[in-house]
Amino acid sequence: MNLLKPSLLKHFPLFLLAIYSASMIFIGLGDNLLQVDEGNDTFISTNILKFGLPTHSDGVNHTMLWASSHDGLFVYRPWIPYYIQAFSLSIFGQTTFAARLPFALCGVLSVIFLYRFALKFTGRQFIAFLAAFLLASSIPALIYFRTARYVGLPILLSILLLSFYIEIYKNKKWNPLPLTVVSVIFFHTMYVEFAGMILGILIHFLIYHKEALSENRQRVAWAAGITGVFCIPWLLFISPMFSKVTQYLASWNTQIDLSWHGYIKRFLGFLFQVNNYIFPFILLPLFFLRQFRPFTKQVSLLLICILTVLLTALPHAMPIQQYISASFPLFFLLLAILIVNIFPKFLLAQSLLVTFLITSNLIHICLFFPLKQIVKDHPEWFQKSTYFENTFNSLIREIKFKSVYFDYIYEISHDYKGPLDEIVAFFKVNGKPGESCYIDNEPESLVYYTRMKVIRRDHIKAQDAPDWIVLRGDYRESVKDNSSSKIARNLRAILSKHPYSKIELNSPAMRVNNTYDIQIHLFRSPSSANTDKVTIYKRANHSPKKKTT
Repeated sequence: MNLLKPSLLKHFPLFLLAIYSASMIFIGLGDNLLQVDEGNDTFISTNILKFGLPTHSDGVNHTMLWASSHDGLFVYRPWIPYYIQAFSLSIFGQTTFAARLPFALCGVLSVIFLYRFALKFTGRQFIAFLAAFLLASSIPALIYFRTARYVGLPILLSILLLSFYIEIYKNKKWNPLPLTVVSVIFFHTMYVEFAGMILGILIHFLIYHKEALSENRQRVAWAAGITGVFCIPWLLFISPMFSKVTQYLASWNTQIDLSWHGYIKRFLGFLFQVNNYIFPFILLPLFFLRQFRPFTKQVSLLLICILTVLLTALPHAMPIQQYISASFPLFFLLLAILIVNIFPKFLLAQSLLVTFLITSNLIHICLFFPLKQIVKDHPEWFQKSTYFENTFNSLIREIKFKSVYFDYIYEISHDYKGPLDEIVAFFKVNGKPGESCYIDNEPESLVYYTRMKVIRRDHIKAQDAPDWIVLRGDYRESVKDNSSSKIARNLRAILSKHPYSKIELNSPAMRVNNTYDIQIHLFRSPSSANTDKVTIYKRANHSPKKKTT
């Protein structure tokens, strides 16, 4: 018994981290419905259960046909996340919880492996604990782990990649197999973020390669070659799809800047988000202090990989944080090293700083308050283009004191009800599988829960007369106004030529139920007071059992 006590004490911090992270991730995991891209990705995964391969269509409904380049085979994103999710759905059933379960487990594993990696990387248990605790308390990361798609997986894979990479520098024979396997999995999970991470590792290796044994340096080339064999063919296979994606994104959003100026805009956008939610850049100059010299090699690896992840994310059309999620654990490890070393003997000061960083954004945005006042005094500077107008709105919205941590605690401890929740509840009572329904947003989620035949907004025709019409998003006003858009004209023609009755749900007419983008994520159920409500039209031959839900 006495022999067990040292072992228990040694692993007790890891045990606490596992319990804490599991609580933060799993509480209320299946309470609110799959939304936005969650429905899209889960639709692909259910097609795997049906056909064995990811496809754009299940024979009745479809998704993202604009990206189809191989006779209906889905290649817009790599397949590993879809097969992982499909496995969960096959074991636990097609529920909301099962759809999110593998990514939630990935979150808990990320915290555990970050602790183990940081301990091996720095040799300091408290730094390891602090880095993992920061990750387990990061609201953007937690939202990704609770999302039924790939966005949280790069966090785990970047930790594993670096963990196996640093083994090269140990004075013993290095086994390249683990690094190779993780590299292949990472590539087939999210190849853009993988490119950023592996590029950073290669740059770091070129700088420090002489510190590794010669035989280990030779094995690096072997690992790179094997990785290329399993990855490059995929890029060649999906290459016809790239031009379609660019064309679609450009037509979908006129604010997307595909010129070289766009790269600068997106880089600044990424930095702005990182500063506000992940790592306050006001602390970065502290790494030049003398006490950080023993960590030069470690800090350089983290900074190089962070920079390359940011740079490789720039080809994305928009600077959305999910595209750089692989950098999150690197930032938190940097932050942990910084906190421990600027206050090496003052636990109270360390605790206060950690508390401020987790529970508020005061340190993150303190330097921006004067900028916000200047911006508010000169709104005319931002009226030159839509981009500048959006920049103005972002600065006003984001530069304010808030606590997303306490907002998140509220969210997971209370039921969230958005428009999609109300719509699905309505159709579970009044609709039938196979009935046709036009819905202008989140059609895949409606399919997942009701098995209805959905008509997407870009496929509605004037000669169509679906059983149901749901207006809650971009075109909800099209039946009233004189919009000349093709979709608006077709909807007005259908409603004028066929008998429909109108039903109004007690839910705000929002185009999405919620979003995993931290900047616009809703932590509380949206209010339906003093706002447009979701409107449902039913054909005359249908008699719903309830008028509202």
